[in-house]
Amino acid sequence: MKRRGISALLIVCLICALLMQAGMRPQEVSAASSFTIRTSMPKLNDKNAKFYYSDLNRFWKAGRLAPDFKYYAGIMDDGKTGGYVWGNCTWWAYSRASEVLGEPLNPNLRGNAGEWWSCNKRGNYYPYGSIPKAGSIVVYRTHVAFVEKIVNGQIYVSESGWQTRTYGPSSTDDFFFHYGIPWSSNGTPQGYIYVTDKVPTNITTKKVSYSVKISVTELHMRSGPGTGYESRGYIKKGTHKLKAITSDGNWGQLAENGYWISMSYATKVIPKSDNNNLKSLSVSGYSISPAFKSATTSYTLTVPSNVSSVVINASGHKKATISGKGKTSLVTGVNTKTISVKAENGAVKKYTLKITRAKESRVQVSVTELNMRTGPGTGYESRGKLKKGIYAIVQTQNGWGKLKTNGYWISMQYAKAVNTSSSEPAQTEYKVKVNVDSLNMRTGPGSNYKSKGKLKKGTYVIAQTKNGWGKLKKNGYWIKLSYTTKVAAKSTAAKEYKVKVKVSDLQMRSGPGTKYKTKGKIKKGTYVISKTKNGWGKLKKNGYWIKLSYTTKVK
Repeated sequence: MKRRGISALLIVCLICALLMQAGMRPQEVSAASSFTIRTSMPKLNDKNAKFYYSDLNRFWKAGRLAPDFKYYAGIMDDGKTGGYVWGNCTWWAYSRASEVLGEPLNPNLRGNAGEWWSCNKRGNYYPYGSIPKAGSIVVYRTHVAFVEKIVNGQIYVSESGWQTRTYGPSSTDDFFFHYGIPWSSNGTPQGYIYVTDKVPTNITTKKVSYSVKISVTELHMRSGPGTGYESRGYIKKGTHKLKAITSDGNWGQLAENGYWISMSYATKVIPKSDNNNLKSLSVSGYSISPAFKSATTSYTLTVPSNVSSVVINASGHKKATISGKGKTSLVTGVNTKTISVKAENGAVKKYTLKITRAKESRVQVSVTELNMRTGPGTGYESRGKLKKGIYAIVQTQNGWGKLKTNGYWISMQYAKAVNTSSSEPAQTEYKVKVNVDSLNMRTGPGSNYKSKGKLKKGTYVIAQTKNGWGKLKKNGYWIKLSYTTKVAAKSTAAKEYKVKVKVSDLQMRSGPGTKYKTKGKIKKGTYVISKTKNGWGKLKKNGYWIKLSYTTKVK
């Protein structure tokens, strides 16, 4: 009996011991040797739960009683502004990770659960990736949990959630806690934060040389590219130059002192363009010389005398301002036009265009029929013949002259300059004989003008000619001159007469005017005048001219 009693007692003690072990053992050994799996929440009075129920946990410190809580992106250290419900998922993930690490999790992991992924990525606080690992924080769109172990690719997590209470927690029963396969409502993870891995020291950087604008009053500087590096004070708001950035662009190294700042609070300054070059320069309807190149700043152009304005076209960099383009008036002679290009940064570059407006002249064509061409040279197409007469020339080039009447060109070797101020070609009236029974009359010098009846055979006066057509003096209509014959003009030679010179010595000149050269003097007496012009008389005996106001006509 005694043995039985002892045996029974041993069995009871063994069962109790086993039960006590089972009840006291909240953890299981993980496949990872660095920490043990937690399958239950620590009690409120657990002295070893310092990372759960004390101010070492930011989320516990800033906790609130429901239903008064409000979510805030930033949790304030004063424990008064902002806040989360005690027992929520961020509180648990922060507590559990700190417990595993043996020190508080990086305090910059704050805010709503879904923000932890981008927050860690920006700050480079811990390594991260898409492959699950035991000892990491799994981040969902609106939830975080701690990965306790992985079995055949399946993750097992510890996690918690909040519930509405009107009083503070009296026990862990006031919280929702779960260990096992993650709650299915969480969806696909954004990724995993490997808090138990070492922060990488081989961060790749690249050299840069540009400025950034810091938008906060005082931005923390670090000795390296991450919050894990030592603080080096603050840098003020403003523009600062960088000399390097991390390959992910999250941190930048200041050129002024070599310290690092988070690029989350800095914006790259795009320098203003210094491009003040023209992309193109032209004048509508004309070719400038030399051919345009952005590096060449001086150009020339010659236009006919009857061109009173031109349109200057210019284009440059999209952020540059151009002045001096558009329609511009011209005076006879050289017109210097300046096209200014102002770059975005204020640098100015000037281009000059010297436009010469030709002076109109008059010439007398000395040949019966002078070939007209479309351009200044025999290589251009022929455009009919020009008869003898006086014509206005609006431009000369390479020994050729451009006719004002039709724009065609004639060789100037067959034309002689006429000294006159008139800008219009002389139109000398003459008679023609119409050789056909009925010649079509038109409203203008060409068969494309309207017909105005027929002209019978006979002799008619032509007041003007153009392009092989003649304008009738009697009615202003035009006829084709190829159907006519020019009637020879009767001699209009002046009748000779005698004059008596009244002064002792009268000056003689080579022409009818004081601008002509003097040719000696003539004495008092009677002389024969063979021709008169503008109050001057031509002496028959020597061909010189005298002023007739100093003579008296002999009857």
